[in-house]
Amino acid sequence: MFQRLNVPVYQNGQLLSAPFAGGLNAPQLSAADLNNDGIQDLVIFDRAGDVFVTYLNEGTPNESSYVLAPEYACMFPVLTDFVVLRDFNQDGAADIFCASTLPGSQEIQVFQGYFENNVLKFKQYLFGYPANCENCNPLLLYYPSSVPGFWNNFSISKSDYPAVDDMDGDGDLDIVAFPSGNSTHLSYLQNQSVELGYGLDSLKYELPDNCWGRFFENGLTQCRSELASTPNCCAPCFAPGTVDDRTERHPGATVMTYDQDGDGDKEVVLGNISFNCLNMLTNGGSAEQAWMTVQDTMFPQYDVPADISVFPAAFYLDLNNDGRKDLVASPNNKTIGEDQRCVWYYQNAGTATVPDFERQTQTLFVDDMIDLGTTTHPAFADVNADGLADLVVGNYGYFTKANSVATNASLYLYLNTGTATQPTFQLSSTDWLGMSEFAPNDFDFAPTFGDLDGDGDEDLVVGSNLGSLYYYENTAGAGNPMNFVRDPDVMWVLLDVGQASTPAIFDLDGDDLKDLLVGERQGNINFFKNIGSPTQPIFSPTITEPRLGNITTAPFSGGIGFSAPAVLNTNDGPMLVVGGNDGVLRAYLNLTPNNVPYSIVSPTWGNIDDGNRSHAAFTDLDDDGYVDLMVGNYRGGLGLYKTITADCTPTSTTQYLPESPVNLSPNPARNWVQVTMPGPGLVEWRAFNTVGQLTAAGQSEQQQFTILVNNWLPGVYFLETSTNGRRGVAKLVVQR
Repeated sequence: MFQRLNVPVYQNGQLLSAPFAGGLNAPQLSAADLNNDGIQDLVIFDRAGDVFVTYLNEGTPNESSYVLAPEYACMFPVLTDFVVLRDFNQDGAADIFCASTLPGSQEIQVFQGYFENNVLKFKQYLFGYPANCENCNPLLLYYPSSVPGFWNNFSISKSDYPAVDDMDGDGDLDIVAFPSGNSTHLSYLQNQSVELGYGLDSLKYELPDNCWGRFFENGLTQCRSELASTPNCCAPCFAPGTVDDRTERHPGATVMTYDQDGDGDKEVVLGNISFNCLNMLTNGGSAEQAWMTVQDTMFPQYDVPADISVFPAAFYLDLNNDGRKDLVASPNNKTIGEDQRCVWYYQNAGTATVPDFERQTQTLFVDDMIDLGTTTHPAFADVNADGLADLVVGNYGYFTKANSVATNASLYLYLNTGTATQPTFQLSSTDWLGMSEFAPNDFDFAPTFGDLDGDGDEDLVVGSNLGSLYYYENTAGAGNPMNFVRDPDVMWVLLDVGQASTPAIFDLDGDDLKDLLVGERQGNINFFKNIGSPTQPIFSPTITEPRLGNITTAPFSGGIGFSAPAVLNTNDGPMLVVGGNDGVLRAYLNLTPNNVPYSIVSPTWGNIDDGNRSHAAFTDLDDDGYVDLMVGNYRGGLGLYKTITADCTPTSTTQYLPESPVNLSPNPARNWVQVTMPGPGLVEWRAFNTVGQLTAAGQSEQQQFTILVNNWLPGVYFLETSTNGRRGVAKLVVQR
C-alpha cells in the first residue's frame, strides 16, 4: 500500500483540514467507534464510487471535532450501494447492514464488527436457518413465510436506503424498508431474537406487518403520502374488490426512523427518487401498531426545508458531541445531483427526546477538502517557472440547479507556493486558460503536459467528453512562465476516440517524436503516432493502434471503462499506469506500439481505490527521490500518495538516488530483526505499516544493526533506509 500524504492546501484563503479526502457526492453517514476508545467516530460511505471515508472523533463537547483517518477505511469490506452501521449485539463494535455483495442478489447482508488491537474490523455474519430451508443462503436475510415450513427472502432495491432501528423498544434491531418491485407500502421486519430467548447476539426476523404506518407512497405526488383514516386499514383503503393502478408504482425511496415527540414510537422521514424534498410522517399510533396521521411534506418546514437535487436521504446521529442526535440530509443518486452542496447539517437545538433541527451548513466536511464537483483529472507542471510542480485539475463539472447537470467544466490551477522539500498548494484560478468557454457543449476536461514541438518547454493537450483533443502550444520558451496559445488546427478535432478522451504524451516508438496515448469511455488505450517533425507535431486522424497493449479497463466487451493513461519512468523502464471506471490503477511494463499484451506489474497498483474513474498523475513533490502520486476520481476530489517507486525523471531540482540492497533477518520476525546494508556511513531508517503510518524510525552508525519489533502489531511493514546517497526499501513481516 502506498502511503497517503497530506500537504497544505489553501482555497479561497482557507487552509483545508482534509484536502485530499477525495470529495463527496452521495454520502451516507453512520456513527461507529473505530479505535475502541469509547467515542463514536464517523464513517461516510459514498454511493458514488462505493468508497469509505473515515474520521476519528476527538470528542470535544459541543463541537464537530473530526479528523480524517483514512487508515481505518482499509478495514471495511468491499461493499456497494448502501451501508448502515448499527451495533446489533451492543458489544461496542459497530456492525454493517448492507446491500448484498452476491451477483444478481438484492437481499440484505450483515457483517459483524469486532475489535482487533483496538481497530474495528469485520467478518461475515451467518444467519441461522432450519435444515428444511434448503434454499436459504446463510449470507442473506430470510424470514418465515405464512406457509409453515417455507421461507421468503427479503429484497430491497439497491437504489434505496433502509432504516435499521429498534422499532418496538425491546432492545434488538428491526428493519423498515420498501421491498423491491412495485410495493408502495413499507415492510416491517421484526427482530425476534429477544422474544425467542437468544438475546442480542442473533438476528431472527419475521414479517408481522407489510403496511407499516398504514400509509401509501408511490412517488407520483411530490413528497406527499396518502394516509389511512384509521389504524385498521392500509391506505389507500379502497373498498373490497376495487383496484388502483397506483399500487403498482414505486420508483425508490430512502427511509429514516426516529422518535420526534418522545412518546416511544417511531416517526419516519422519506426521500423519493423523483423529488428534491423530504417527507416526515408523525406516528399517531404506537410502537406496536404504527399509524402515520400527520405529514410535513417540506421537512423540516419549521426551519429551512431540505431541497436536494436529487433523491435525498436523511441520517440521524450526534455530530457535535452534545448527546443529542442531529439530522443530516444528502443526495442518494450516484450518477447526477448535488455534488458540492451535498451534506446538509441540521443541529439538534432541542433535546435528546424531542429534537428541533436547525440548519447550519450545506457543505459539512466538503468545505474541508478539494471537491470540484464530479470527476477530476490531475496533472503536474511548473506553470510559473519557479522550480516547483504546480497542480492543474480538469473536471466533468459541478451541479447547479440552473442547468441541472454538471457540465460547467473548466481547468483549476493550484500554484505550489511552498519549497522544494515542503510543498504547499494555493488555488490560483477556477477557470485557467478560460476553457469554460467550451462548456456546456463540451466538458470532462483531462489535461496532460509534454514538449510536443521540441522547443524545450511543456505544451498542453486536453481531452474531453466529445472524444477529441485541444492543443495549447507553450510559446514561453524553456525556463519561463508558461504562455499558451490554442492551436485551432482541425487536426486536433479529428483525433477522435469517441467519448471521454484522456491523453498522455510519450514517445512510444523511440523515434524522438512525442506520440499520444489516449484513453476513452470504452476502456481501451488508443495510440496516435507522431508523423511530423521534432518541431511540428502531426497526427493522422486514423488511429495507429486502437487496442494498445491489449489493455482494457471495461468489465466486459462493450462495457464502460473510462481508461486514463499516464507514463512514469522507472528503473525497469517506462511504466504505463492506467486508471479506470472501477477505481483501481493498473501498471504495465515492456511498452510497445502495438496490441501485444504488456507485462502487467499489478492489476491493483499500490492497492489504491479512491472510487470510480481513477486518473493518475506523477511528480516528486518533496525532492526525496521518490515519486508522489495524485489520483483523481468520480467524486470530484483528489487523493495524494507517496509511492515506493524511485523518480527516474531528471529535472533541475530532483536527482534520482540509486537503490541500495537491504537484507533483513529473520524475516518474518517476532521480537527483533537484524538489518544489513553494504558500505560505510550513517544509516537512517523508517518503518511504515500497510496503511502508510510511520511505525518507527532511527539511525545507526553501523551497517549491521538490530531493530526491536516486539511492540509492533503483527502485519506487513516497509523498511526504508538511506545511506551515502543511496536508498533501499525492504518488506518486513512481523508475527506473534
